[in-house]
Amino acid sequence: MNDQKQGWVVVIVLMLAYVFSFVDRNIVVLLVEVMKKDMELSDTKVSLLLSASFALFYSILGIPLGRLADVYSRKKIIAIGVALWSLMTAICGLAKNYGQLFLARMGVGVGEAALSPAAYSIISDYFPKEKLATAISVYSLGIYIGSALAYVGGGYLIGILSEMDNLVIPWVGEIYAWQLVFIIVGLPGLLMAGLVLLIKEPKRKGRNADEALPFGEVWGYLKEHGRTFFLLCAAFAFFYVAVYATSTWIPTYLIRLHGLSEEQVGIIAGVGLLLFPAIGVLSSGFIADRWTARGVPNAKIRWSLWATLFFIPATAIYPFMPTTNSTLIALIPYGILVSATVGVAAAAIQEIMPNRMRGIASALLILAQNLLGLTLGPTGVALLTDYIFKDEMALGWSLVIMSVTALSIATVLFYFALRSATRTEAIENILDS
Repeated sequence: MNDQKQGWVVVIVLMLAYVFSFVDRNIVVLLVEVMKKDMELSDTKVSLLLSASFALFYSILGIPLGRLADVYSRKKIIAIGVALWSLMTAICGLAKNYGQLFLARMGVGVGEAALSPAAYSIISDYFPKEKLATAISVYSLGIYIGSALAYVGGGYLIGILSEMDNLVIPWVGEIYAWQLVFIIVGLPGLLMAGLVLLIKEPKRKGRNADEALPFGEVWGYLKEHGRTFFLLCAAFAFFYVAVYATSTWIPTYLIRLHGLSEEQVGIIAGVGLLLFPAIGVLSSGFIADRWTARGVPNAKIRWSLWATLFFIPATAIYPFMPTTNSTLIALIPYGILVSATVGVAAAAIQEIMPNRMRGIASALLILAQNLLGLTLGPTGVALLTDYIFKDEMALGWSLVIMSVTALSIATVLFYFALRSATRTEAIENILDS
């Protein structure tokens, strides 16, 4: 099997790991209303469970794990991470109170921090820059397949378990019936960890690519050449404030304001995620790679700027639709554009950075996206709803304010990143340095 074919096999396996990641990460979104009821939680407490508990360790531990990905076996790092987050998801199903559930979600974040920096690095060693955005976009499909499975499968399971009484587990005691969802979706991930160990890890590209760089040299490079890099990290971070704000609360918005059940929302969100974001991420990767092949300067940054501009109206329309059907139709352009920068962002960062710095550069990108996006996005919406509007039925206004503000800031940052790249960065030559 040649390197290109082997590369696609590896991309598919890593994409499957990403599927498991997002099933375990997002299953909790459908459980918001039942958790609020059974554990007597506010929207703000729930938002911290959805975001901060996961994002804190997921983002911060990505830095040392990204560093490890630059110098050690990347597939082993990923396999250990998959096993850890799967086990911790199952442990969420055994939690007796909010504090224990919060800690278990932290553990999920620790495990998932191992995946993407190492995965991006592996994929970048298999594909040239003219195909890199497409390859990473295929890997990124795992986000939407996993989220869809979480919504559809989770909604189905909740529909069944809602008819059951609380369960008693030996040596654990009584748990809520909905907690069984965590156990069912978590344990199969242990098999996925074994599959990751079977992939072929490629030889690192570039001069002296197998030698470890001192962290001080990495940081020195970023300070000297990193203006574009840091602007991109900031731009993608604010883009993800809007992404996480909306993706976290839209299911609850449909349940709360349109009277849909968790099972109905699970099916709607699942079908939508399997179709529209998949179209968005694949078409965006294709466009960025086509522009790169045609010699469009800084094509990946340029596309990210345009995609963000298009995304602003898509996040502002659906809350003002008069009926449930018109709301769902208005969510179609949102669904396509929500994924427009996912693969392109990672590809842009891989293209900018030398090989031996790609793992830690990816970790810094993930740190920015998730520390800001996962914490500010969902919690910002909840704070607006709880303390500014003081009305949980004002959730639509909170969503519009957070998403439009964040995307406007992201647009400005992308513009300056593009100017910086055009003026000072020879991006096409950095990949081979």
